[in-house]
Amino acid sequence: MNGILNWFVEPYIIGVSELKYLARLKKEPASKDKKSRIAQLQYFNILFMAVYSVFALASVAYIVLSFIVVWYGFAVLVVTIPMMVLAKTVQKNRYLKRRDAFLSGDPSMIKYN
Repeated sequence: MNGILNWFVEPYIIGVSELKYLARLKKEPASKDKKSRIAQLQYFNILFMAVYSVFALASVAYIVLSFIVVWYGFAVLVVTIPMMVLAKTVQKNRYLKRRDAFLSGDPSMIKYN
């Protein structure tokens, strides 16, 4: 049970730590361009956690609803769970690896290999 709860909460832990890190970076002296990039990453993290919340709440709601209605309430999990896995994968494998390159304006971050 603890592993399942950690699986659901992990993107929020990463998102909150990213927001704290970006807030700390925003307080440091930097160019206007870098501060706008930091703001963009902050908005991205907020929106990411909102989208992930929609999938997480839908998963929980339909599990509860499936006990009231019938077993086919679990069919929504076929969509929400893979979308949550995809979101977590993007956060870990794409966002975290490219964040620093985006902040510095490195043009090599466009490469996807």
